[in-house]
Amino acid sequence: MESTFLPLILCIITSGSRMRLATVRVVSHAQLPRDARTRHAQASLGQMHRLATMTTRRPHVAARSVATPMQAESPARVLQQRQHGPMAATGYQRVSARLLGIANQLRDLGVDSDLKVPALVIAGDQSSGKSSVVEAIAGVPLPRSDGTCTRCPTEVRMRTHGAPGEGGSAVWQCRIKVVRNFDSTGKPLAPGEAHEKLFCTVTDKAHITACISAAQAVLLNPTVVGDAVADGAERFVPLLSAAEPGGRAPEASSAMRGLGDAAGYELQFTANKVVLEIVGAEADLTIIDLPGIIHSHPKDPSLIDVVKSLVKCYLAPAHHIIVMTLPAGMDAETQAILQFAREADPEGRRSIGIITKPDKIGTDERTEWGKLCNLVAGARAPTGVPAAGGSRAAAAPNPHLQLGYYVVKNPGQEQLAAGISFEQARAAEERYFADHPLWASAMKANSLLSQRLGTNALRDGLSALLVDKIGEHMPEMRRSARAQLEKRQAELKEMSPAVRNAHEELMRNLWRISDTLAQNALADIRGGSLDFYQELMRHYREYGERSIRSTPAFLVDTSLISALSSSDKGMRSSAGGGPIATCELSLKELVARIEDGPVIESEKDAKAALEDKRVQIWLQQHKFPEGYMTLVEVGQLRQRHLGRELPGFLPYSAMEALLSKFKGKHRDQATACLAAVEAEVHKLAHRVVEEQLGHYPRAKGAVGSALCSHVESLVQETAAELDKLLAREDGDVFTLNSYEYEVMRNEFLARLKRCYKQLKQPDHEAMPEVLDVLSELSRHGVHFADFDAAFMAQHTAVDDELYMAASCLAYFKVAFKRMQDAVPMAVRSTLLRRLGDPAALEAAVWRELLGAGAVAAEAGEDSYDGSAAKAAAAVAALQEDPQTASRRQHCVAMAQKLTEALQVLNTPAAQL
Repeated sequence: MESTFLPLILCIITSGSRMRLATVRVVSHAQLPRDARTRHAQASLGQMHRLATMTTRRPHVAARSVATPMQAESPARVLQQRQHGPMAATGYQRVSARLLGIANQLRDLGVDSDLKVPALVIAGDQSSGKSSVVEAIAGVPLPRSDGTCTRCPTEVRMRTHGAPGEGGSAVWQCRIKVVRNFDSTGKPLAPGEAHEKLFCTVTDKAHITACISAAQAVLLNPTVVGDAVADGAERFVPLLSAAEPGGRAPEASSAMRGLGDAAGYELQFTANKVVLEIVGAEADLTIIDLPGIIHSHPKDPSLIDVVKSLVKCYLAPAHHIIVMTLPAGMDAETQAILQFAREADPEGRRSIGIITKPDKIGTDERTEWGKLCNLVAGARAPTGVPAAGGSRAAAAPNPHLQLGYYVVKNPGQEQLAAGISFEQARAAEERYFADHPLWASAMKANSLLSQRLGTNALRDGLSALLVDKIGEHMPEMRRSARAQLEKRQAELKEMSPAVRNAHEELMRNLWRISDTLAQNALADIRGGSLDFYQELMRHYREYGERSIRSTPAFLVDTSLISALSSSDKGMRSSAGGGPIATCELSLKELVARIEDGPVIESEKDAKAALEDKRVQIWLQQHKFPEGYMTLVEVGQLRQRHLGRELPGFLPYSAMEALLSKFKGKHRDQATACLAAVEAEVHKLAHRVVEEQLGHYPRAKGAVGSALCSHVESLVQETAAELDKLLAREDGDVFTLNSYEYEVMRNEFLARLKRCYKQLKQPDHEAMPEVLDVLSELSRHGVHFADFDAAFMAQHTAVDDELYMAASCLAYFKVAFKRMQDAVPMAVRSTLLRRLGDPAALEAAVWRELLGAGAVAAEAGEDSYDGSAAKAAAAVAALQEDPQTASRRQHCVAMAQKLTEALQVLNTPAAQL
């Protein structure tokens, strides 16, 4: 086992109990210290095995022996060994390049935020050396100033590969983009409104600072740039064509100069970002540089919270690796970034620290230097995993960061002012750590400490860390891509398909509207619901109930007699008959059931009781007529119509006059029924048009207006039909149903006469005597079938009035049955059955869309091209509303991007 070569992570970086990758070397297990062998064997090799299996296996790689505390080498030798050439030459780097390439492809597609592609977020307090770290890693200069120079997030996407140039070298290029995800007030833009736009392409590193400053200015002045109609943001690009290669920064454009000093920009900070896509970089990385955290502002203190919120927003996502810059020689607890990182990452699983400006600690400050050395060499690791040197170092002063710390030494202001190059800066950094007596001593004691010192080590470590994070998130990114793609496809399915032939599409929609209206009107379940038809039936029943209460009734003594029985009203009689056994209501019995009800002893008392609110409520609940007449009033009416008739004859005009007292009330009920049906039809029409044409505002408005006109036309025809029907009913007294009429009249006459005479039926004991009398009369030639027949033969002083009242009740009972169905049937046949008429609807729509043109078409004018006009009108009508069109465009674009993202995520290179 000790002779076996195994992959070992020189800089152990942990997250919980899972080991993560930093810089990979191939070392002999026997070369490890004894106390580290067991821990090394226990460490999880699963991920490294996956990486190793994808590389070219070399059984006897010439491994570089790693100096342990027992095998000390000179600091210069250690640093030289680390500079072993491009990482792309190793198998591990090939795997890294694949994973980082996948991440870059996802970023190119613009789905990195949606799929939560891991990224490195560099943040720190103002003047913590953050920009210098970004410059060193990216190899490009960034804007500098005395105050805050980073005023928006800057995303740097670095790629090592590029198109071969002259001499076989990679062509260095930087594409600068501006990305708008927020409006000028900081509110997120709606889906489809956000965009990423190319600002310029730079091929000379000396020109990049001016271009980044101009791109920031574009984002910080949204109103001015938005008003630039001709060229937009391009007007602010520096004059690159006139700039000298490797010389001075290019001259600013006139638009850029017009913005004036940065202090006068419209915004001081923005959440919109500048993107640098660098090809030909020294590492495959994506880092996001955030504005430095400020603690004061001379003009606007509210900007402190603006920057604070921006930084916290970028630190919060779990797929962001927090890279914080902490200047040496300062208490880390005083740095706001450390507090923000703890809030976003309480366990420190995705946070890493970069110690800047190590030269701020003098060689005589051995205590402070010792703390810093222990902080870097003794980065916290889980039990069983060695720290940076393979031996347990002293506990770190800040154990929060489980990914540990790096130390970098970047040029100072004087060196930058002198024009130090990147190569010179890195060489100076190496000399600093190699020649510094304290760092040199520390590296002799722990050679692996060198893997945490310098920009090259930082770049390699961050690259490995990002690779590990991407590999870890790969399954989740696949799952998220599939889920989001399904969601977008579902959204597109819910939308109407894109219109290709506007005229045909409009006609199809009209036919669907017509069919749906007809199906709803005829209770066809294919219409989707029977709610509309059921609502119509409710209105028909309400019409019937109102018609019931408009029928006649007569008050005779203390009883109220109506034309309709309980069964006619659709009500059940009580078992014992009660006060409403059939069509007769005993007011005496009714008020007896009312607590503290009125006392009724005469017809006068009964009339007074009918004014009682409690009695009126009972009458309404039991559908009794609202109006009534007394026999006295009937007699007065008869007297007014007496003329040339012989005694014993009733004037027919008096009968007509009595009937007319209760005629005409159907009109109000029928009009109310039609109005209720019309309201339901308009609601149905609005709903159907919204369902079919909701995405096309102009078509929805035009068809809705046309359908409204169509409905109103049908309602007018229905009202005319009802007028004819009601005029026939109210203008004539007629029935061929003579049998039922005579039967009803005789029954009503008997009931009215009994009430008038207050007759009580003979009881069981008196019945033999009654039968004897009837038998005796029969022997004398006077035949009565029963007691009721003998009773009806008696004359009263109001026989004529009783006969007229009985005839009136019988007629309205016959007429009610025909009118109860006639009105709803007229509504159904004239309005509802024609509601879904496709020809009528189509004609109404074209009249609405073409206006005067429709009249010309109907008139057959030769000069009018109806087909062309209809086609143009259809195209105009089926224009989607901007919001829907934007949503569709966004969904289509996202579906395409996610489809491509899945293809990328399912390539063999992504199957780790």
